[in-house]
Amino acid sequence: MTTGQVQLISVLKACPNFAAAGGSISPCKSPTTLVGPPELKLPTSPPLPPRLHSEYQPAWVRTPSAAKSRFRSFGNPFLDIFFHAVGDTPTIRKYLKQLLPFAWSLNPLTTLKVICSLQRSSENVPAFAEPGKFEELLEVLYRNVDVNGEGMRRMVRTREYEYHLELIQEKVDCGGRIGSNKRKEMMDMARKAVEMYKRDPNYQLLHERVSDLYAECLKSDIQNLKEYEKEKMADVVELRLTTAARWCPSVDSYYDRATLLCESIARKVFLREKGSQGVGVEEEADYGFRVREQLMNEVLEPLRRFMNQCLYDDDDDFPRERRSYAVKKYWMDVKAGNSKIEGIAMRPDEIICRANNRNFEQLADPQWKAMVEEIYLKQGKLKNCLAVCDVSGRMCGHPMNVSLGLGLLVSELSEEPWKGKVFTFSRNPQLLTIQGDDLKSKCVFMRRMDNQDWHGDVDFQKVFDLILEVASNENLKPEQMIRRLYVFTRCQDFDDASANNWKTDYKAIQRKFKEKGYGDVVPQIVYWDMNDDYLIPWVRYAEQGVSRMSGDSNEFVQFLLDNGVFGPDHVMEAAFSGKQFQSLAVVD
Repeated sequence: MTTGQVQLISVLKACPNFAAAGGSISPCKSPTTLVGPPELKLPTSPPLPPRLHSEYQPAWVRTPSAAKSRFRSFGNPFLDIFFHAVGDTPTIRKYLKQLLPFAWSLNPLTTLKVICSLQRSSENVPAFAEPGKFEELLEVLYRNVDVNGEGMRRMVRTREYEYHLELIQEKVDCGGRIGSNKRKEMMDMARKAVEMYKRDPNYQLLHERVSDLYAECLKSDIQNLKEYEKEKMADVVELRLTTAARWCPSVDSYYDRATLLCESIARKVFLREKGSQGVGVEEEADYGFRVREQLMNEVLEPLRRFMNQCLYDDDDDFPRERRSYAVKKYWMDVKAGNSKIEGIAMRPDEIICRANNRNFEQLADPQWKAMVEEIYLKQGKLKNCLAVCDVSGRMCGHPMNVSLGLGLLVSELSEEPWKGKVFTFSRNPQLLTIQGDDLKSKCVFMRRMDNQDWHGDVDFQKVFDLILEVASNENLKPEQMIRRLYVFTRCQDFDDASANNWKTDYKAIQRKFKEKGYGDVVPQIVYWDMNDDYLIPWVRYAEQGVSRMSGDSNEFVQFLLDNGVFGPDHVMEAAFSGKQFQSLAVVD
């Protein structure tokens, strides 16, 4: 196993700016002298015996009876894990123990991606941690020290529906002193952490590599911040910082006490002078205590203060201004004739978002037209389709932009008589012709469709009646019938959105289409619920005539543009297309 490969796996996601700048983590040196707080006196303990791996017979078809009755296999272990292993129950755990070894024997890399995708569900947090993210590296380290300590961690939900760790800060008494019971608890935690570090070589290696990553990124970040503060950088956009300071545990926080990670990081950021080797345990502990405070005061606090001021983005590891700056620069270059508009440079939802921004709206139209033309010429998979667009109050932010963008795109890619048409999301749906001279005015028209007798659900039989009415009036041939009906909504299942029982409706729809000579070309519904669990995409083909999609992600949008329709394998492929999965590798 080469050190470089292991380092790269971590750095690519957790520290992309550091890696992009040519940084690399130093080769693993001799282990850090981890001794804990000065008052800690450790007893000598024998080394842990080698870990035993239970044997497993790779017969993944021998699924536990409870899981077998609950899940219907796709005939593919990767799809079975991806779609069925949602939640943290004894049944799910047994299910995973059966499937994972067999899946690994078939394709280790795909299995690794499936494992990493499972943690993206809020229900799977107790069982999985996302690889390569600073906060999750800390979580992995902590779980190795305290396997049963999940109750000490609390998850909080942010406005972006992301889940992050809340580092628990212990309270002190009113006198500002830590009570004797709390002091004993702290010492017990420190003793356990040091014993684990000294006795388990696997944990020691993990601890060293995590602290290496934090230390290298923090050193790079604080140096870059100092350069910026000396006005050697013209703009904050040029400043490249990671989120290491944000996710590094604070000194004496719960995670620091459980892992002593701050001590390891501090020793690597503030190296001891040469010739100081061979000092006693007490002096070494005093040094560790001093550099921890130095790490907090001279590195973590300045970086955190600056990041809070500059509104750093949790996902992209750089100031939010940089994204706007890059888009603005691209569009200004286009306007000045220095660059050519690229149709695939932006997704429909991104262009819709910019169309409502006064800094970019003047270039939204040419960008939109270039995208439509390129998709029409190169793909054509969205031709002759219609959309039912929910534009109600629940469709705020990204879901609204997706509904408007894809609904408008589908209408413009279609041929007459479907071109420029869209359905309202209503019990009394209407097939409207989108009005407007430019992209912004068309979006305004579509946003007002929620006033068209909106009830929160759709009578799909009436939608199909309107489709059949147009086809009959225009004497369309079967091949001119629309192929798919996209439904874009949020936070409601298909059964909730359907005003009537779908099985009953679909039988009536099939009968009516057959009577008019279109029995073999009944349009397929693609129902997309852009719910809050945007990182858990799934599809189900259990019902005739409808494909259900759930989740909200950029990969979903792009995959829909590329393929037009989803199957279970498409959903998994779309989930794995994100940049966080591209850095994964299996090193033997």
